[in-house]
Parts: sequence; C-alpha cells; structure tokens
Amino acid sequence: MATHKALILHSHDAPLSLETVPRPVAHTGEVVVRILAADIVPYMSQVLNGSRQYPMPLPMTPGNTAIGRVHEVGPDAVELKPGQLVFCDITVRARDNPSVSILFGVHGGKDPAAQKLMDGPWRNATYAEYTRFPLENVFALNETLLIHEMRYSISDLCLMPVCLVPFGGLSEVDVKPGEVVIIAPATGRYGGAAVAVALAMGATAVAAGRNQSALAALETTYASTGRLRTVVLTEDVAYNTANLKTAVCNSHGADVFIDFSPPAATDGSILDAAVGALRPFGRCAIMGGSAGNINVPYLQIMFKNIRLQGRFMYDRQHILRMVRMVESGLLKLGAAIGVNKTEEFGLESIEEALQAAGRLSGWGSHVVLKP
Repeated sequence: MATHKALILHSHDAPLSLETVPRPVAHTGEVVVRILAADIVPYMSQVLNGSRQYPMPLPMTPGNTAIGRVHEVGPDAVELKPGQLVFCDITVRARDNPSVSILFGVHGGKDPAAQKLMDGPWRNATYAEYTRFPLENVFALNETLLIHEMRYSISDLCLMPVCLVPFGGLSEVDVKPGEVVIIAPATGRYGGAAVAVALAMGATAVAAGRNQSALAALETTYASTGRLRTVVLTEDVAYNTANLKTAVCNSHGADVFIDFSPPAATDGSILDAAVGALRPFGRCAIMGGSAGNINVPYLQIMFKNIRLQGRFMYDRQHILRMVRMVESGLLKLGAAIGVNKTEEFGLESIEEALQAAGRLSGWGSHVVLKP
C-alpha cells in the first residue's frame, strides 16, 4: 500500500506528530490532492491545544484551505483530472442536507449530524502530503494564467481563502459598484482582506481600526484607487460614529458595514458606532468572532430599516466567483494588496509555523505550510 507523511493530533495536550500513514484513495464522489501549500490561520495553535474548544475527533490530521495538484479522481469525475492545479475548500457540507457543515480539519460543527461528517469520512485534512476531498470542494485553477503570466507563487494563491471569507459576507449583503462599505476592524487578517475585496467589487471602502500604522499601510497600498478612507477608532462610540459619517463623504450614510470584531471584543461598540453611520435601508454583515452579545441602537435599527445579517464563511458559488475575479485581474494577490511578508514551513517545522501564524496575525503577513 502506498504511504505518505501526515501530521497527526493524538491529544490536545501533546504536539502534532509527523507520521507515515496509508495514502488516501479516491472513491466515487472524491478526489485525492497532492497538497502544495496550506494556509495556516492565526489561531490554529489554540484549536490544536484545546484552548479554543472546537469539536474535533482524535486522532486526526488537522488543516486549513489549500492549493494542490490533483493526484487521483473517483470514477464519476467529469472535469477534474490528474495533474491539474486546484483550490481545495475545507467547508464540507452534507450532500443530503447542505445546511449541515464542518470546517474540514478545524471544526466538527455544533450538532451530531455535523460531527458525524468529521468523525467519519472527513477526519484527515490538509496538514499532510495527500488529502482526500469531496469532488465539489475542489476547483480547477488556470495554472498558465496565474503562475506563468500573472507570476503568482503558490503561496500567493493561498491568500484566496483569506479573501473568500469577507467576500462571502459582502456578497451576502449584495455590495454593488459605487456603494460605500465600512470595514471594522480593518487591520486584521480578514478585515484587511475585506478592504481588498470591497475595492475589487467596485465599492469605496472606509477602513476603521485602532492600529494607526496598519491603517497608514492600507492608505499607501491603495493610494492610487482614490476609493479608500481610514478612520482611527477610540473608546467613544459617538465620536467614532461622527468620524465614520465624515469619512463616508455623503449626506445619506454608508451602504454597508461588515463587522470582524475579534473574540476579545465583547461590548459590541464597533457595531453600535457603525450602525449610526449607515444610511436608511443600510445592510450589516456580522462575521467576527466576538463571544459577547450584540449591542445595537434599537430605535435606529427600526426607524432606518437596517438589515442585520450574520454570515458564516461562504458558499460554493462564492468560490467560483472569487476564482474568476482573481483570474481576470480584478482582485489582486500578494504585494498588490499589501501582503509583503510570507513565511513558508515544511511539515517537520509545524510548531514554528503555528507560532509564526499566531505572531503574524495582522494584515500584511502570511504563513503557509508546504508539505
């Protein structure tokens, strides 16, 4: 039997173990991918040590969204072929109930139906040389265009899943060219990506946050667009609302607010301030990780007819659209959107990779695992 190397998590109290295990085989509805590079989310070490109490069956191979090359396809594949460069999505949905989903290699879902997916066929993810995926989770990329003509590296392509998260939220509230989108905080991993995506969608972006140097870096990156404004947030909600209204530069208010409040934000003050800066019939996409309750001005929501929309990740259609945006050149990757530092690690250096990902959590840096 053919084998490959994979990182195995046996216990939350022990580090990942690099082991030689049987290589996965593609059956009907499946594809086996040779992993070229896997994105590492900044909080992955917390997932693995159990401090973020995500449901995960043990032992298992963890992972994040990856770029790879098709190794083998099941007998029902009609488009994917061995050798193709592909984008591999970790949002696995139950085929008989797509509302049930897991994050392959990260999160087993919140109910028994979702946990069944991760306990069974989708247990071992992308921190390995080879990974088995559902056919519908693997997307062909134009290698000639992306690698040879646009000169993107494989690590650059790993920025696509970072951009996909805010793209899911911005698409959910139907952002249109010419609209104004407030993004806050805009200096972290997904907030920074939201700025890039909103601009690529034709919107004007108002990037808000407390990190003045990070906001200044965004201004430098997008100076030529003329469609980026920045706001430094304070502890004063009324002051923040006034500054956001000024940055919007029209009498009606912003069209959209997308929220990426981190777990440490528990008072909802950013959401409160941004709602005050939205126009009547404005839309709000909530995508952060705050564990607190939502705090919003009730009467403003009612009188202004504000729409509040939660959004977890993205759908398959968003991936197809994102690939087209990148291949068309509408959405840039790498230094063009301010990501100037990329650190790459092999499987044998996973602990260093996890530490680097946690340390380089703001926008502008990127860490990938290259089996």
